[in-house]
Amino acid sequence: MSEFHASVCPHDCPSVCTLQVERTEDGRMGRVRGSKLNPYTAGVVCNKVSRYAERYHHAERLAHPMRRTGARGSGEFERIGWEDALDLVAEGLALAEQAHGAEAVWPYWYAGTMGFVQRDGINR
Repeated sequence: MSEFHASVCPHDCPSVCTLQVERTEDGRMGRVRGSKLNPYTAGVVCNKVSRYAERYHHAERLAHPMRRTGARGSGEFERIGWEDALDLVAEGLALAEQAHGAEAVWPYWYAGTMGFVQRDGINR
């Protein structure tokens, strides 16, 4: 028998949606619905989250950081660790700043789906 468990939205929206996530009999994620306990969202979730299980279980979903090993478009990648991936991103941002100035890596802040995690993530 499946069960619903309390969770929170993995997106970094200002709404901070609370969720009810189904765990199916075989232990997989099933339906995702909004929690009616959250007075701000009143049990409503956006379309991104309502179909989250479909995206999560998709065969082509990336589950680990990857580094390109072949030419762009060749589809050749190798799995790398998270620390290496974050270091590569930080190095790329630093090189862009050196070459083109700080405006080249200016943090992109807006009122859409960005909360504290995404907004302040550039400070790594």
